[in-house]
Amino acid sequence: MVHRFLHLSDIHFGQEKDGSLVKHDHIRDALVKDAEGLAKKRGPASRILVTGDISYSGTAEEYKTASQWLEKLTGACGCDETHVSTIPGNHDCDHKAISNQAKMVYATLRASGPELVQAQLHEINADGEAANPFLPKLHAYRQFANGFGCDFESPDRPLWLRHFDLPGGIRLRFLGLTSVQVSDKDDAVGKMVLGNQQYTIAEEANVINIVLVHHPLDWFIDETEASQFLQNNARVIMVGHEHSLSIQKTEDAITKKEWLVIYAGAVTPPQGAFGYTYNWLEFSCEEKDGKHYLLVEIVPRVWVQQSVRFDADHTRLGGSGESIKIQIKCPNIDPQPVQKEAKVVELTPIVAANAAVSGGSPQLPEPASSPDQPPASPQGQSNMNKQTAGFDRLRYLFWRYLDWRQRLKVLVDVDALPKTADQPVPQTLERVALETAAKNIAKLHELWDAIMPLVPEDKRGENPFSSNDR
Repeated sequence: MVHRFLHLSDIHFGQEKDGSLVKHDHIRDALVKDAEGLAKKRGPASRILVTGDISYSGTAEEYKTASQWLEKLTGACGCDETHVSTIPGNHDCDHKAISNQAKMVYATLRASGPELVQAQLHEINADGEAANPFLPKLHAYRQFANGFGCDFESPDRPLWLRHFDLPGGIRLRFLGLTSVQVSDKDDAVGKMVLGNQQYTIAEEANVINIVLVHHPLDWFIDETEASQFLQNNARVIMVGHEHSLSIQKTEDAITKKEWLVIYAGAVTPPQGAFGYTYNWLEFSCEEKDGKHYLLVEIVPRVWVQQSVRFDADHTRLGGSGESIKIQIKCPNIDPQPVQKEAKVVELTPIVAANAAVSGGSPQLPEPASSPDQPPASPQGQSNMNKQTAGFDRLRYLFWRYLDWRQRLKVLVDVDALPKTADQPVPQTLERVALETAAKNIAKLHELWDAIMPLVPEDKRGENPFSSNDR
């Protein structure tokens, strides 16, 4: 079984000035066409992964444009328009929303050592989301990300998790980290903060960790400890920001651990400064001589101005082929005997009915296997049950097409607001209410009917939820 992903970064919607919009729009359209060709040749993608800088200045209008383009791209790749996962980059921050008080907090953190930074982060997050100095600049980004189910797990742990299963009980676990808690015009190498709530990840049996983070690790004050955890416990690290496509495999001489760093390059960097690039990635596992490996096939694509189209990046490939296959040792893998092809399961975050507003989001239990369930699709898409697939669609429409007044109105109308919320900020309240409602299918039935009149006619569909299920 192979899981295929389109890896993009640094699209910078809204950066265009002085006539560059025409060329950038053409390049983005050409990327859609190129990705469509890859999907037809290699099989549809499971998901699109974006390692930051979707927008240029973190405004709602830029994300509206991005959403329209991503709908074209998901269709071209053969996956549902909800199958996008993103992390924020520095350009996804709205600098106008950074208060003077937040700037002082940033300056204090940047002047601190790694250990003191962790203590200060803990104290800041203990004040709750409403007082958090990191979040206002990401308000528009988080609304965009909420539509795809990749908002932060919680303010003090600003990451998301998503799983894809392989045969033998092996699981690919993607972790989307936030590198821009501390981010403004004074960003510099060694002056940003990742935080140990994000990078302290465990190596578990039969779980392969794959990390997405916008900035390379040398940008962080806490680089040393972050590198120790991520390079030992993650087999792949996917980054953006540098605008230059690069593939680096490393082995620690002492631990013998291997890890792969994939730099996406940039879809549309500042005109003339860099090339226009993206990656098509394919993940699978294999056994050789009694050892188990993660096999990553990378298909790097680059814009060729002479032929005004995307093509294989032969310069980096060092030949005439279109891809490179890389084996990464996985000593924690001990696959179970496989009776039949494993199913892909994507877990949708669902907040428990009594969960606190500022807490984490436990995940929906995996659907139990049964003879009635169809085998995994060849494109690696998940065989989600009807409720989970329907909720993905409802969530996307809720955040994509309703403004905040409409969102709150439908939540009030169907009585979906959590009873335990104590004056939370509106965006968190909306997300918690929507995810809590997913525990009650009848509530989702009402929400679906309330949302349909508010979305474009071509996006409407039959209610996938039964009003009789409770």
